[in-house]
Amino acid sequence: MSTASLSSISVLLSCLLATSVTKANDHTLTIGLIGDSTVATTYGWGPAFGKEIRETVNVLNYAKNGATLASLSKQLEKLLAAKPDYVLIQFGHNDMKNYDTQAYGKKLADYIERIIRSGSKPIVLSSVTRRNFDEQGRIKPAVINGRTLPEFALSAKAVAKESNVPFVDLNTISIAHHNKIGPEASAAYNFKETDKTHFSKKGATAISALLISELKAVVPELASYFE
Repeated sequence: MSTASLSSISVLLSCLLATSVTKANDHTLTIGLIGDSTVATTYGWGPAFGKEIRETVNVLNYAKNGATLASLSKQLEKLLAAKPDYVLIQFGHNDMKNYDTQAYGKKLADYIERIIRSGSKPIVLSSVTRRNFDEQGRIKPAVINGRTLPEFALSAKAVAKESNVPFVDLNTISIAHHNKIGPEASAAYNFKETDKTHFSKKGATAISALLISELKAVVPELASYFE
């Protein structure tokens, strides 16, 4: 084969590679969020999360106030119809009021299976903590119907492990964060003075930063998409 022919082939391969890379870069990454009010656009961490990700990434927030895994099942179908690349799942606050960790685990496993079947990649999050403190200035998980969020966090971890999907332990991470900064600083995260569940803009930004930091480690292929 002549030198000229080899040169032409080399140029052609370079063009094909460049075209392939361009097409890959042209893909708009879509991340779906589904969960309760601590994620939703009203006073959750979802909007702050969207601001910290690159403009080339589309964030779809399907979280709803008062939602449980059971109540948002149809909402999940709507989200999956949009063909997101990843779906972040965070439930627990309202689930613990309605059913135990065993039922929660089964419903979470069903979400994961449906997301995978649709072609998207699920990422399980345990619920961000409520900001209740004991006399020593340490987070004291609220007990509702004999249940606590850390128990649901353990269930979420177990289901994620069993399903072999990424898990971000936002409950443990957020508890450690609030124990570090203390009750006074944590009060600035409250949506209203007595609201120790939902977030002010400062609170949402702080929780989003915690999530993103952990997400970069747990799902490293997403790291380059954050500012």
